[in-house]
Amino acid sequence: MFGSNKIRDLLKVDVKSYADHTPQPDANSLDCSLGINPYGFPDKAVEVIRNFDVNRLYQYPHGDEAKTAVVDYWAGKADIEPENVVMTDGSISALCLLINVFAAQDSEVVCFLPTFTSVVEYARMMGMRVNGVKTREEENYRENVDELIGRITEQTTLVYLDNPNNPTGQTLTLDEMRRVLEKCEALGVYCIIDEAYADFITVEESAVNLGPEFKCMISVRTFSKGWGLAGARAGYIITNKELVEFIGKISNPYMMNEVSRALTSEILKNPVQPCAHGIDFAIIKGALRDACGDEIIMAETDDRVPICLLRHTDESIDLQEYLMKQNVLTCSGEEFEPMGKNCVRLRVPTISEAGKLIMAFRRLGK
Repeated sequence: MFGSNKIRDLLKVDVKSYADHTPQPDANSLDCSLGINPYGFPDKAVEVIRNFDVNRLYQYPHGDEAKTAVVDYWAGKADIEPENVVMTDGSISALCLLINVFAAQDSEVVCFLPTFTSVVEYARMMGMRVNGVKTREEENYRENVDELIGRITEQTTLVYLDNPNNPTGQTLTLDEMRRVLEKCEALGVYCIIDEAYADFITVEESAVNLGPEFKCMISVRTFSKGWGLAGARAGYIITNKELVEFIGKISNPYMMNEVSRALTSEILKNPVQPCAHGIDFAIIKGALRDACGDEIIMAETDDRVPICLLRHTDESIDLQEYLMKQNVLTCSGEEFEPMGKNCVRLRVPTISEAGKLIMAFRRLGK
């Protein structure tokens, strides 16, 4: 390959990426693969698009209405000022920015495994050592906060938590997150709490509420999941002002286009919250557990969150392939270290589509 000797060696290895490897749906498929809100976006988004001033498109994006909306959204819960906020092209861009800030020779990131694949892979490509706390099958993959805290030392550069967890959908309590942050604060270690799926739970449970207590806390949030705007590529970081200045040195100053800024600023004023669908998700997850039988186990999860990890007890089974034969698309467990092909991450559908999913699992059990 031309000039391959000029490319960093860490980029020459294969990486996991379920975004690249997920099968494409067809007319007969029930797509339960990528982590979106199956109910889509609020109606307000249509009004914003219809009324959008297209003359904003020929200028570089400078509008601050989205950042102002974020500050207003968290008013009364956390003492946030505009200087605490960085708007980004979704949470994945935010996470890449942050890893770039912290990646250095002999740097270490402590996290649970399985977790969001792109963070693990990107951290390694940037030269970071991943110190992963593997959750245990015999504990149904429940995250052990005490074990994670025990891994955090003065040699740790960064702690990464996704809450809710991707792929399991399980959540940590504010008290559990506070304990992690206390250890990080004492050792001068930053802690990213990736809240990509946190809009499916209440704002009172968000780590943002802990931000004023801990300088080490970095909350990363997105509009792609709960708010149903994955195509808008919009997200944000909340952290201390000093770190925001460092992020600004490597960030694109024009992140988030004008359409996304207009959308998100209005969406955050919307009285209808993404967590309103939690009852539907809980009903579907309960029915799915019943349909799985004895051979397919659902890992620890929060039933309000529309993703879960399913494991077939026979490790030789390719569960994604089996489900594809039932016209149900999922993400293979092989995309999440250290899971195997007998696992899948499944994003539950709407309540109206749930019957097709439940019947597929009942047929699979037979």
